[in-house]
Formats: sequence, structure tokens, C-alpha cells
Amino acid sequence: MWEPDYKINDRTLGLLEKISGLRSKIQTAGVRLPLILSLARDAAIRSAHGSTAIEGCTLSVEAVKSLFDNKKISGYSVREVRMAKNYLNAIRDIIKKEKKTAILEKDIMNLHKVIASDAVDDGPVGRYRRVDVTAGIYSAPDWKKVPRLLKDMLDWLNSKSKQIPAIFSSSLLHLQFVNIHPFRDGNGRCARALASWELFRRGFDTLHIFSIDEILLENRSLYIKNLQRVQSGNYPIGAWLEFMSEIILETLERVYGRMMSIGIGAGPPIAVTVKQEKLLRVINEKGIMGIRDIALAIKTTVPGAHYVLKPLIKHGIIVRIGHHKNVKYTVPTSIQASEE
Repeated sequence: MWEPDYKINDRTLGLLEKISGLRSKIQTAGVRLPLILSLARDAAIRSAHGSTAIEGCTLSVEAVKSLFDNKKISGYSVREVRMAKNYLNAIRDIIKKEKKTAILEKDIMNLHKVIASDAVDDGPVGRYRRVDVTAGIYSAPDWKKVPRLLKDMLDWLNSKSKQIPAIFSSSLLHLQFVNIHPFRDGNGRCARALASWELFRRGFDTLHIFSIDEILLENRSLYIKNLQRVQSGNYPIGAWLEFMSEIILETLERVYGRMMSIGIGAGPPIAVTVKQEKLLRVINEKGIMGIRDIALAIKTTVPGAHYVLKPLIKHGIIVRIGHHKNVKYTVPTSIQASEE
């Protein structure tokens, strides 16, 4: 089993305390549900933009937003569009699997397939590399060692990592995945997606509104430099944890600022059932849905779907569009997006 060796300095402990306090304020804030959905949509878009831009994708945030809303965009290469689309799909996928108690080798392979299909320069998709590679100044381990190294990392992740704070397990997972470099290409995107998945699984980002990739992009040079310093042995692993704690704190500060700007406390939090929460996430992703599609998505009957919808419509969380047999349902943010 992999055993990360690190020490936590006083500054990192101070950052951890600040993160904990700010996260608590965010989690308990009286933000209305539609605004939470808007923040989650925004986080997915910014994450897809940030993670792919780190790898050289030139799509703007607005272009990624259009892809999220299933709109066509022009002026970009097919490969760059696939990079962004794939990362959006990866975010949706890990949110669906956020309650998964253990991440297995097959999950890593599936994640790479989602992220890398038609969006990498070289190498098989969803299979380990069979060549030795370098990433910048870093020489990755012999390709024959990759399966064992990944297994050791996952054994740690699914057992001992649970004994440390989520931001540490997420950051260590991020670092070790990049160190192993299991694939020919797409490792950085997979590492960042896995780091987010760990935060979801550990309940750190239950609302899915934190975009760490956005902040990593803004600090791209420092991000790469810190990775290389730890990989070369010039910096201890604790320095990486300190850096990532700074990034996560800035992420939370950015989110809290956005919450303040759109109306924190604008209304009491609205309690929703499991089926209502599932419906809201699906309809936020799809944009507009008919009643039969809703019933299918939440696994109920058409009358059951109407029953689930009724209180959401009453509170203005979901709205009707169209008339009679052509009635469809959406969230207000989708209407705004379609009018832009």
C-alpha cells in the first residue's frame, strides 16, 4: 500500500481552520435552491474550462457555457470542443457516483474513457500506457510498474485516506495520480477530476459549487511549478498540501463572494425530497423536459411525476412553458440561458 510521508506545518493548519469555517458558512447559508442550482451549473462550466485550458484548450468560458446548454459553437477545433464536452460529462458522471464508497481500477479506466475519447494526442483510451514517458522535467515510473502503483494508491484511498481531512486526501490523490502518470495522455485532467470526486465522496462539496480547476488555471505557472518541485524531491509533500490548501481556500472565498452577490439569505432554504432533488439535477442538466421524460428520469409514473413537480412549481423552482399537451418544464435559469 502507498504510504504518503508528509508533515503539516502551522500555516497549513491555519488554512485548514479558515477553510472549515468558511465551508460551514457556505453549507448553512440561506440560499434559495434555484440559486444553488445556478452555482452548481456555473461551477461545472468553470471547472471544465479551467481543467482543459490548463492543457492548452482555447475555448472561452462562454463557449463552454454554450456546450453545457447543448448549443453549437464555431471557431474552435473539433478536438478542443471534445475536450470541454468530455470534461463536462466527467463532472456529471462523478456527481452521479458521489456516494460510491470505493474507487476501483475500472472506475479509473472509465473516467479516462470519458475524458480522453477523441480528446488526446496519443495513446490508447481507458488502458494503461505501455511506454515510458516524461512530463516536462519529470520522468514517470517504468510503464510495467503502473498497475501495481495504481493499485497501491487505490488501496490507500479506500482505507487509510479516510483518517485525514478531505482536502488532504483529495490533494494527495491528485499528486500521486500525476506521479504515476498511468496513461499516455489525459493524466492531468483525470487527476483533477479525481480530486473533485474525492471531495464529493467525502461530503466536502455536497452542493457541487466549488470550482478548484478555475483557481488552478489562474495560478497555472505556480501549480505546475509546485508539482514539479515535489516530483523532483526539492519540496516535501507537505508543501504541496499547503499550496492546495491555499487554492481551496481561494475557491471557497470566490464561491462565497458569488453567493453574496446573487442574494444570500434571499429566502429560506426549501426542503426537497430525494426524487425532487434528483429531478432538479436532471432538469438543470437537460434544460427543458416533458412530463414523460421526467417520469422516466425519476423512475415513477406520470401521475407520480406531477405529484413531485407540484410543490416545486408552487415555489417557483420549476416553471411550465407551453400549453396543454405541449407543456414542458424547466428551471428559470434555463430560460435565461436560452434567451442570451
